[in-house]
Amino acid sequence: MSSQQELVEQLNNLRIEVSKLKNSLNELDREKESWFKKKEESSSKIRAYIQKIKENKAKRDGLTQEVKDLKPKRDSINKEIAEKSKQFDDLKKQKSELISSLHIKDSPSRIKQQIEKLEFRIETETVSFEKEKDLMKKIKELKKQYNESSGVMELSKKISAAFDEFRSMRKGANELHKSIQEKAKQSQVLHEEILKISAEIDKAKVEEESSFRKFSELKSRFSEVNIQLKEKLKEMNSVRSGLDKIHFDKKEKKRQETESFLKSKEDAVNEKIKKRQKLTTEDLLVFQKFGKY
Repeated sequence: MSSQQELVEQLNNLRIEVSKLKNSLNELDREKESWFKKKEESSSKIRAYIQKIKENKAKRDGLTQEVKDLKPKRDSINKEIAEKSKQFDDLKKQKSELISSLHIKDSPSRIKQQIEKLEFRIETETVSFEKEKDLMKKIKELKKQYNESSGVMELSKKISAAFDEFRSMRKGANELHKSIQEKAKQSQVLHEEILKISAEIDKAKVEEESSFRKFSELKSRFSEVNIQLKEKLKEMNSVRSGLDKIHFDKKEKKRQETESFLKSKEDAVNEKIKKRQKLTTEDLLVFQKFGKY
C-alpha cells in the first residue's frame, strides 16, 4: 500500500470520526441546554416562592400586630364589663334589701295598678259610705306603699340602665374578641402557607442543584468532545496537506519528465538540422512546442 493510499484511508477514517464527534457534540449541546432550561425553571420557581413568602410574612406580621394592639383594648373592656357586672349585682342587692325593709309584697307597677283599679271602682260603682271609706283607706295605704317604693323604682331604672350598658359593652367585647380570633386565624393560615411554600422552595432547590449538576457534567463533556473534534480536524488538515504535497510532487515530477523528454527531442532535432537530415512531422511539433518554428 502506497503512502498516498494510507493517507486517503486515514482521511476517510478521520471523516467518519469527525462526523461522529459532531453528532455527539450536537446531542450533548441539546441535552446540556435542556438541563440548563430546567435549572432556570427551578430558579424562577424559587424566586416566585420567595416573593410569595415575603408578601405572606408582611400580611401575617400585620395581622399579628393588629391582634397585639386589640388585646389590651379587649382586656380593658372585659375589666369594665366585670366592674359593670358588679355594679349591676350591687343594684339588684340594694333593690332586694329595700323591698325587704319596706315589706313590699308587690312591685310599684303592681301597686299603681291596684290604686287605679280601686279609684276606677269608686268613680264608676255605687257603693255605701262605709264601703267607700274602706276603699279610700285602702287607696291611702297603697299610695303610701307606692311613695315608699319610689326608691325601688329608681333602683329599677338604674338596674335597667346598667343592664343595657352591660349588654352593649358585652356585645362590643364579643365583636372585638371575634375580630381578634378571626385575625389570629388568618395569621395562622398565612403562617402555615409560609411553611408549605418553604417546603416547596427546599424541593425546588434540590431540583435546581440536580439540574445544574447535570448541566455542568454535560458542559464538561461537551468541552472534552469539542477538544477531540478540533484535534481530529487538525489531523484532517495535516493529512490533506500531506495528500496535497504528494499530488504536487507527482505533478512536478511529471512536468520535469516531460520537459526532459522534450529537451532530448529538441537536441535530436537540432542534430538533424546540423546534419541537414529530413525533419519528420514529430520533429516539427517539437520545434513548435519550444517556439522555434
